[in-house]
Formats: sequence, structure tokens, C-alpha cells
Amino acid sequence: MSEHKIIKNNSENLIICFGGLSLKMGGILPFEFLNYISKTYEKNTDLYFYIDKNQCWYHKGIDGITKNIDETVLYLNSIIKNSNYKKILFMGVSAGGYASILFGSLCNVSSVIAFVPQTKLNNVIDKKYGDLKIIVNNQTEYILNGDVNVKDENNNHHISQCNYLDCFKNVKIIVHKGLNMKKLRDNGEIKEKIDTILINYL
Repeated sequence: MSEHKIIKNNSENLIICFGGLSLKMGGILPFEFLNYISKTYEKNTDLYFYIDKNQCWYHKGIDGITKNIDETVLYLNSIIKNSNYKKILFMGVSAGGYASILFGSLCNVSSVIAFVPQTKLNNVIDKKYGDLKIIVNNQTEYILNGDVNVKDENNNHHISQCNYLDCFKNVKIIVHKGLNMKKLRDNGEIKEKIDTILINYL
């Protein structure tokens, strides 16, 4: 499986998606999810999708492109600066949600949508990126989707991971009683969330 896939439409909008540790988007095969997004925003959005084959929250970079988080930030910023994007959205699930918050913050993107993200990690490779509370900025709009049906506080998907960033005014937490990405895709909720961000640019 490739580390990344790119669909360019010479658009004013950019969506970058990050897959989770299972190399999926919450149970959806990564490029199946990208195909869904690309069909939904066929003419209006440039799309990039990345997975982390090293399965370490992108701390070893994107295979064949970067070797660590700092290099990945430079790489993503080069994508952003080479085009005149008006709206930039980073999104991901679980470890990909962590990546969307991390890279979205460091790249100062317009918006982040994260599903059951990790926001505070122990035993990560680069310690300075283990705690997202010190990474989140005041400009980006963050929409975090948590699952209150996960009861084990030691589970990386516990709602406390979202609530950890509740102290920021630009962070919105949406609570789900069971978070199923396929259901959110099929009932239109994912599209609705993206449309809300891109509404003036579609």
C-alpha cells in the first residue's frame, strides 16, 4: 500500500487526511475514504491522504518522504505555500486525529476535524510532541469528535482525550454515543461537517 495519494483539482480548498494506526480511517480503508471524499468534492478541492506505515503517530515521518515530525511539517508547509489556498482542512481518526491536530497546529491551517483523537501520549519518540495542549494554536478551528461509550479511561479513544483540550476557546467537542465512521459517512454527517467549513468556497 502506498504511503500517500494525491488528487489535485487546482482548487482554492485543500483537505489533507491522516490514517490511523490500523492504516484505516476508523474502519474504512484509507483510499476508499479518499475516493468517497474525492467523489463528494470532485471539482472543488485538492486532496491528499497519508498513512503511517511505521504506526507510531507519524513520529517517524511519512515513509519515502520525511523521517520525523519536523520534516513532515516542512513538507506540508511546502504544499500549502505552493498554492493559493483559501481554506485548509486537516482531518483524521485516532492516531490520524492526533496527526491532524499536531500538523494542523504547526502549519496554522484553517480547520481541523479529528475523530477520537489522542491528545496526550506517553512513550512517544519525540517528547516535545507528546502533549498537544502545548501545540494547539489560537487561530485554527478545531472540531473534536469523542465517544462517551468508551468507558476505559486508559483507552486511547476515551472522551478524556478530547476533553483535555476543552480549555481552548477555538476547540469544539462533539460528543457521540458510539462513533462509527462508516455510519457518519453514509448518513452524510462527515460531508455536513466539511461543508460547514468550506461553505463559502465550494
